[in-house]
Order: sequence, then C-alpha cells, then structure tokens
Amino acid sequence: MKRLKVSGMQFVDEDGNQVIMNGLCFICRDKDKGYLEPDIENKLEFYAKRGFNLIRLGIFWDGVEPEPGLYDDAYLNRVAKVVQFAGKVGIYVFLDMHQDLFSAKFIDGAPEWATLDDGLEHPKGLSIWYEAYVKSPAVIRAADSFWANRKAADGVGLLDHYEAMWEYIADKFKAYSNIVGFEPMNEPYMGSLAPQAFGMAFGEIMRSNPAFDPNSPQTATPEESERMTAILTEHFVKFDKVILMPFYNRMLKAIRKSGDIPLVTGGNVYGTAVQTGIERISNPQGEIDSQQIYAPHGYDVVVDTDRYEDYSKDNVTRVFARKRASQLELGLPVIVGEWGNFPSGEYTNELIEHMTEILENYHWASTYHQYVTGMELDPNYRSLERGYPVKVSGELQSYHYDYKKKKLTAKWTANKNGKTILYFPDLSDVWKQEVNVSAKAEISIDPIEGASGGFVIIVPLEDGKIEAEIG
Repeated sequence: MKRLKVSGMQFVDEDGNQVIMNGLCFICRDKDKGYLEPDIENKLEFYAKRGFNLIRLGIFWDGVEPEPGLYDDAYLNRVAKVVQFAGKVGIYVFLDMHQDLFSAKFIDGAPEWATLDDGLEHPKGLSIWYEAYVKSPAVIRAADSFWANRKAADGVGLLDHYEAMWEYIADKFKAYSNIVGFEPMNEPYMGSLAPQAFGMAFGEIMRSNPAFDPNSPQTATPEESERMTAILTEHFVKFDKVILMPFYNRMLKAIRKSGDIPLVTGGNVYGTAVQTGIERISNPQGEIDSQQIYAPHGYDVVVDTDRYEDYSKDNVTRVFARKRASQLELGLPVIVGEWGNFPSGEYTNELIEHMTEILENYHWASTYHQYVTGMELDPNYRSLERGYPVKVSGELQSYHYDYKKKKLTAKWTANKNGKTILYFPDLSDVWKQEVNVSAKAEISIDPIEGASGGFVIIVPLEDGKIEAEIG
C-alpha cells in the first residue's frame, strides 16, 4: 500500500492524493487469546470487502514487555502478521498501546511488574468499571508511580522502560507501509489528579447546594454542570500540558529513531467531557514535528450503561464540535479513535448514521469502537458500511451518503486526469449511466469480488470543481 503522511489537516498518499478512512477498533483484552482477536484475518477480509480501509489495532504493554527489559518477539511477530495481512487486503493500521485502569492487574495495560500500587486496595463491585479511576487507591497509585518514573525492580524507571519499549516497537514496524500511526497510550490517566479535581468540582457545587449528590452528577443543573466542567477543564488541561505533552515528546524521540511514521495524540481519559490541552509535538530542540495526528474520543454520558433510551445526539454533536475547534487550533488531521460502543438494538443504526453525518461534515477518518464477535453479521450494525470518497485527486469539498435513498454525492476540486475513487455499498443497480458527473470525465466501475459493493472511479478530463452523484 502507498504510505500515508500528514499534510496540513489531511492525509495524503505518496502521489499527493487526499485519503479518507473508515474503520474499526480491534482490541482484544484477553491475555489467554494472546491479546489478538481470534480469526482476525478473516474478519479483516470481510470488512475490506465492505469498503473499510482502517483499523485501530490494540497492543498491550503486558504483551510486549512481560518482564523488565525483555520483549516478547513472538507476540510482536503475531501483531506484525496481522499488519501485513491488513495491507494485503487494503487496510491501513494504527497501533494503539491500549490500557484500561492502567494495568493488566485491574483490566489491561501495564504488566504487573510495572504496576507499583504499593499493595493498596482495588475495590470490587463498582457500578461502572471506570469509577475505579477515582475510587481505586491501587489504580491511582499505580498511575502516579508511572508518571513519577518510579524505578521498577531492575532499577530502571517506568517511563524509561516505556520509552525503550516504543523505540523497539517503532523499529520493528517501520517497514510496513500501511502503518498510518503509532499511538503511545490509549486515554492516558492522570492518577491522583483525577479524584482531586472531581473533589474540588463537587465541593464547589455542594457549598451552594448541600443537597447535591456527587454519586449522581447527572442531576446537576445546567449552571452547576458548567461550573464543574470549568473546574475539571482547568485541572485536566494542566495535566495535558505539564505531564502528557512531555510524555508524547519523549515517545516521539524514541519513535523518530526509526523514521517519520506519525505520532497519534489522543488526549487524556476525560477528553470526551472537557476540552483538550494537547499541543503540537516537538523534538528536543523545540522544532515542531509535522507528522502528528489528533485522535480524540467521544461518547455520550450513557456509554457502558443500560440507559441508551437517554442517549443525546445533541450532546454528541456538541462533544465533536469541541473536537473540531481543537483540530482547527492544532491544524492537524483527525482520526476519531473511539466512538459509538453501541449495544445491538433497533436504535443502533440510527445512532451510527448520526455520527456518520459528523464525520462527513468534518472530513474525518474514524475507527468505531469496537468490533465485537458476530457484529459483521448483525443487521443492527449495517450502517457502519457507508458510501464515501476513499481517495481524491484534488481537494475534497463535501460529501454525503444518504442511507435511505442509497445515494452518494461528492464535490471536489479536481486535478485533470487524476483518479478519484469512491466506495459504494451496493453496485447492483448502479451502472455508468447512473453515475452523474458535472464535468467531462471517464467513469469506470470496479466491483469487489464476493461482495455487493465496489468502487466508482472518476477521472476528470479537465481541472476544476466537480460534483458526482452515485445511486
């Protein structure tokens, strides 16, 4: 595959074509399964035949470095085989060093030797797993130990281990042209700063409203929610700037020893709720590195609960409007690294289609979170497959896929004789005469073997603005 690079707020291939990506997260937290989705190659082939061209592939510190300074090449070779197969079927990959509650001791992430929790308690029976970020002394201490670069049993600091590990990974995967980025850590968690910030925010509200229940923050008035958000933002943005950005720059130094594959910067674990403090990455001399991807996550507050009847599209729209503002400030391309996480239900496709409109409006790439066993055959997830411009010779202006009418429209400023490729989910009723193009162009259709969809290829015969309508 042609290697992608960052150019302003776009992804471009080696020929300068703009590339849009539609994808999924594949994150297997099960150590007994080798931290890789079983039969993942067949699943990748299935999704490639449905127009998907990107995956966020979870890898784990516990899998890479099971003992201090000793890397598990057998595990990394299995990951490499997945990356290689993904390239074979036309899928780009960004590697995500995943963690939830910091460590495999709690859910997934760091190995136990790197989990310096000082034997503190990890409570059981929390109503939602992520409450442990503010209620588990063990998780909090383990994260604080990491950011403080406390020494492991071998006398080497945890951050030092982490940097060396990423240097090793980057060197191992540098030759794979379908690697679009390295994500140093999923949703970095700030440790004791989190309960401190929430304590301050809740305390501020309780001073004026003693009846406020911190265990039910959703009951806050709009004014109270705004005040809490302001306090949390102040603290979490400080974490991003003072702790997280030096961490990203440190990982950049390690990764740049092997090449210029982009660094994926997502923001802290509470990035959905507050604005980001992420900045441009730079080398030790302070020079800005151009190969950086902004990869925010975004969910409604009902995520991981059984309250999807309360799902707010308006809230999700606001969440990603904030992410758009951050993108414009940073001047970086976006891959929405996580969104959705929807249960299978009658409402699921409607919620997917709402998010699709946001992705279309901002021309963002994304990886839906996450693949679950059997979802490829579940009609409640069918809207993840959509029509979109895969590659544009020129500059994309706008596009939209109408699920009900099964119609894709796209507008772009075209380069003469440049090949633009659009994916369309169902070519059964689409022939050349049903592809309407506003300018003189050569049109061809490339169906995908064994699938209903395929690619419509448009080669304009002159420079200028062009509009295409398929279906």
